Amino acid sequence: MRILIVDDQPLIRKGIMHVLHYERADQQFIEAATVKEAIELCKTNPIDVIFVDLHLKDGSGFDLISCIKAPGESSPKIILLASTISIFEFRRAKDLDVEGYLLKEADADDLKYAYSLILRGEKYYPAKLVEKALSDKERDGICLLTNRELEVLAELSKGLTNSQIGNNLFISEGTAKKHVSSILSKLNMSNRMEVVVYAYRLAGKS
Repeated sequence: MRILIVDDQPLIRKGIMHVLHYERADQQFIEAATVKEAIELCKTNPIDVIFVDLHLKDGSGFDLISCIKAPGESSPKIILLASTISIFEFRRAKDLDVEGYLLKEADADDLKYAYSLILRGEKYYPAKLVEKALSDKERDGICLLTNRELEVLAELSKGLTNSQIGNNLFISEGTAKKHVSSILSKLNMSNRMEVVVYAYRLAGKS
């Protein structure tokens, strides 16, 4: 069984290998530091499990997923590695039906447990950790937003204008403005700055 570990920090890659080394006798570990390297390795090697950091120098774990996962085809099991809790990334991971979402602060036992679950065909999502990052009001509000509104909210967390949001999401400035207004209404907020602060918090930047 081949396990690909994708992270731009060698210490993280070696650490995962060290923890999982004795979990199975038939394991072969392969390393990559970038999305590009990982894609090339997936083309030339049958990979069973991939641990991939969400934030790499040339892209993200989501970029790798979009390149290697195809509907109806057998593909590697994916475990995303996150440095912080971000509701946007967590929601997107669940929407993409990835097998695991693991915080880098997790200890060796958590890593082994997540790995064992995924090998059994189950999923590992630290839902309790995400819930702890949000108040009851925030959890209720975020559930009301559509996927597009979540994308707009993610852009708001970067402090972008409606025009910039429109450019990034390939929608018009007017459409972006309508989404912002809808978000304000659903979250029961009175102004854009309140939404920006809220989005900044959800993105794990505070």
